[in-house]
Amino acid sequence: MFYIKQGVVLLLFLLGLSGCAGDNEEVWEMSEEHKLRVIAGEHVIACTPLNQELDSMDAFKAFFADESLAEIKSIKTTETALLKFEGDQPIEVTVKDILLSSDGNYLYPDKLSPETSLTNKNNSFSFVLGKNTTSALNSQFEPGKMNYRGFKIDATWESGGKTYIFAIKEK
Repeated sequence: MFYIKQGVVLLLFLLGLSGCAGDNEEVWEMSEEHKLRVIAGEHVIACTPLNQELDSMDAFKAFFADESLAEIKSIKTTETALLKFEGDQPIEVTVKDILLSSDGNYLYPDKLSPETSLTNKNNSFSFVLGKNTTSALNSQFEPGKMNYRGFKIDATWESGGKTYIFAIKEK
């Protein structure tokens, strides 16, 4: 039953990626033009555009499917993450840092996930990963436990906005 649920979530996720644009070429060009990669240390992470139809609480589950789990990068919390947008740069960017369970579920409600402070230098946005302040809510220390974090990036251009997501393991 668990694998069926994972398969359905992955299928919904892939369907969402493949297609809200339909035949509207203008929307398609914007999505091609505004791809996002995150560079953190030696790692380059391709961000996934988030389909608005996908429930935000399920957004990260596809990263935790058996075949995708190995692709989640281990990043040191001291690393700076540089947001690299293809095409024109957004006029506004916000980043939410979300603690995730080992199956991609939110550990805490979205409203408890802090927005991350960004630096905008020469139209390049960056932030230091640091520790997620919500992790202080966990009163039980578990040595050796892998911490997963999801990042939701909202970018706005004059032509509209787009949301991207990616997940990491803390080193």
